Amino acid sequence: MAEKKKDISQSKQKAKGGLGRRLGHSALSLTLTIVVIAAVVLVNVVVTMFFDKYPLSVDMTGDKRYTVSEKSLEYVRKIDTDVKVTVFSDEKTFENFNYPYNKQAAELLKNYCRENSRISYRFVDMEKNPDIARSYGEVNEMDIVFETQTTVDGKKISRTRRIGVADLVNFDDRLVEGLSNSGFNIESYARKNLDGSQAQFLQYFSQYIASSSAEGAFTSALMTVTDPKPVYITFLTGRNELGELKYMRSLLEANGYNVSDVDITKDDIPENTDVAVIGAPRTDYMQADVDKLERFLDNGGKGHKQIVFFSHAAQAETPLLNKVLNKYGLTVGEGIVCESRQDMYYNQPYYTIAGEVSEYLLSDMESKKPELLVAQSRPVETVDAGNSSLDIYKLFSSSDSGFTAETNALVNGETKTLKNAKQCYAALSIDQSTGAGVAVFGTSSVAEDQFVAYGQYANKDMLLTLFNKMTGKTPEIKIEPKIIAAKGFEISQAQKNVLKWTFIFVLPLIAAVFGIVITVRRKRR
Repeated sequence: MAEKKKDISQSKQKAKGGLGRRLGHSALSLTLTIVVIAAVVLVNVVVTMFFDKYPLSVDMTGDKRYTVSEKSLEYVRKIDTDVKVTVFSDEKTFENFNYPYNKQAAELLKNYCRENSRISYRFVDMEKNPDIARSYGEVNEMDIVFETQTTVDGKKISRTRRIGVADLVNFDDRLVEGLSNSGFNIESYARKNLDGSQAQFLQYFSQYIASSSAEGAFTSALMTVTDPKPVYITFLTGRNELGELKYMRSLLEANGYNVSDVDITKDDIPENTDVAVIGAPRTDYMQADVDKLERFLDNGGKGHKQIVFFSHAAQAETPLLNKVLNKYGLTVGEGIVCESRQDMYYNQPYYTIAGEVSEYLLSDMESKKPELLVAQSRPVETVDAGNSSLDIYKLFSSSDSGFTAETNALVNGETKTLKNAKQCYAALSIDQSTGAGVAVFGTSSVAEDQFVAYGQYANKDMLLTLFNKMTGKTPEIKIEPKIIAAKGFEISQAQKNVLKWTFIFVLPLIAAVFGIVITVRRKRR
């Protein structure tokens, strides 16, 4: 009987020991589960807070619309001055307006700031912050202003560049040509008809948007406000210029040049101008205008100023203007340059292809075997200026089969040859004693929009290279617009919220339930 009691007692002790061990294992499992859940929740909260402050984005769109090109990044990373970017709109309104282009622009701007901590941005609601808006002068809803405070020769200088929301996109040629035929560009149309609001312009003409130009607009704005030695280009107007050269202006602005206009019949050329551009005046300059040109080139005896002159087949004789060119050993000859070889012209003998480019340009051009499209060009010739310090470069020429034809004969569909010989389309003369220079083009067509736009020809490359070399400006990047067409994978705000709550609560909850189930199953064993 005693032994039986002893066995029962030992059985109870074993049962208690097993229960204790099971309870110990269960408690340990539960504790580990709670610790893991707490750790997952904590990590998710910390990660969420971190990326809210320092966002990490992965561009999964098919066209990489939110990705900054490597060339832009190289420039952005080198910026060593503080740049503040102000977007005059609240963030959500800006991103949702003209979607997806404004969304792309906002993401690109944020990427610029992530790449260089010296670039900062802010969104300013103009209605809630009227004082800030007024401090920037003439700004409109959704305008973007880049600004820096720099020191030049011991003086603090504030530089700003304003971008309108319509500058973030490229428009179809039909719209651009239609506005041009009415005497407008986008900015002047918005200024005259829409109180300067490019946002309203986009609302009216959004169907004509062809591509994004946000990266080019942002990078060129940064180049303009951060360049330690800014270069100023002034287009001279007032003489019914035949060459509008709108694309050339845009090309120069996109590459960090400061571009403006001056009516030569009313005002002097600004002192800070580095290059004055004359776009084929329909009539000759008056003596007072010529005096302004000569004062500009002399620059108070300091020189180092430049003039780029574009001629045109339809302009009248310009004897006074020619005197300025002659002092630099250059003149514009008679007739129109033509090609007799069919492989050297496009449709008509006077729509020629210039394949002979001087080493002066070729050494710095991206195209190593460039061809330029040139239409109705007058020949550029050299004359004796009696100045031994002139260096003259024939920039590009016709082939050996080139010739000049009488202008009036070509108009009547005939070809009356004046000279059979290789012809020069453009030349540059630099006075080594003063650093001043004059470039002469036989036609403005080489810089006109439709000619520069042809990708198979190197007109754009040639023009930018020439201005870079004339001004000593370091060649900057060239950015092609991105077409937003592909339906790439995008995450909307609602999807972002779903992912956020999934990682913070749903997954930890699943882990907790999974841990509890395992614990209960172990207890029942």
